[in-house]
Amino acid sequence: MQTNQTATFSRTRAAFANSARSFQTRQQVSRELALLSDRALADLGLFRSDIRGFARDASRIPGAESLLSAVAADLKALLGFQGTAGAAGHTSW
Repeated sequence: MQTNQTATFSRTRAAFANSARSFQTRQQVSRELALLSDRALADLGLFRSDIRGFARDASRIPGAESLLSAVAADLKALLGFQGTAGAAGHTSW
């Protein structure tokens, strides 16, 4: 049973790790850009107000599953729900 649960929540663990990595990257980019002078930021084509958005865009991991969708998928798998194939595919409870 433990092995099955561990395998089931692998998507959640991967999404959580990606989320943590993205957060760390965003914080690091923000911190380093905040240390630059206004002139250095202007040389990069940025204003101080652009730092937050730039850091958010720089920290995105292409193709990474969101934490919420990974948890939902893992819970569906744990509870035995199959993919949603429309109203005809739903099982009545």
